[in-house]
Amino acid sequence: GSGPSTSIATPELDSRIASQKAKLVEMLRNYTDQHPDVQGTRRVIAALEEQRKEDVQAREKAARAAPKSAESSDRNPVFQQMRVSLADAEANVASLRARLGAYENQYAQLRTSARLVPQVEAEFAQLNREYDVQKKTYSDLLARREAATMGVDVQDTGGTQFRVIDPPRVSPQPVPPTRLTMLAIAFALALAAGLLASFVASELMPTFHDARALREITKRPVLGMVALLPNDSVRRKRRRNVFLFAGGLSGLIASFTAVLVFALLLGRVA
Repeated sequence: GSGPSTSIATPELDSRIASQKAKLVEMLRNYTDQHPDVQGTRRVIAALEEQRKEDVQAREKAARAAPKSAESSDRNPVFQQMRVSLADAEANVASLRARLGAYENQYAQLRTSARLVPQVEAEFAQLNREYDVQKKTYSDLLARREAATMGVDVQDTGGTQFRVIDPPRVSPQPVPPTRLTMLAIAFALALAAGLLASFVASELMPTFHDARALREITKRPVLGMVALLPNDSVRRKRRRNVFLFAGGLSGLIASFTAVLVFALLLGRVA
């Protein structure tokens, strides 16, 4: 019984069993025997071996049932050629199935590696951040060490002692220009600005006080003049303008005097 069973080949089942065994070996490199995938692969291998055993037994039974027809077919050249072609085809199929299993294992490894890529990138980014922090800390410590070294070198002058003979101090005299000078300059500038504004206003809106000035400007003969007899409203307006001018000038002088007195008092206190 054992002789015929060993001579009967099942290329398809053998290739599948070989592929599953290779897959099991690859799994055992990463997982233990209690892993669900490992146990499932073992069950698949056991089922395939049981199926191969049943297939071999069925073929042995068929071979015992028709030995004569097999002997006659073995003597037929066409049948022998067909058997050779069938064996080659089965071997080719087994080889292709083995290659398929290898590709499937490679594909599974690539998928595992692809899942690890984001994790590796995150770890790489974290390492870069830690490196930047460590580099900055190292640079700061190096700069502090250089500063400390320079301080030690300055203090260690080989026994030479330094003594300050004339320490720096603030001069009691104010630096020119003084406050009084600046106030006088400001007052003069204010008066000059007022006079300049008045001159510009007179040039933009000229007023003629007699016929001679009008004749010189217009280059035309003046036939006559009409005198303006001021009424009460005109007189009030003139008086108001005079009061405004006097009040403005008085305010300017009072302000200048107050600031001058304040500057003198401040100088004495200082």
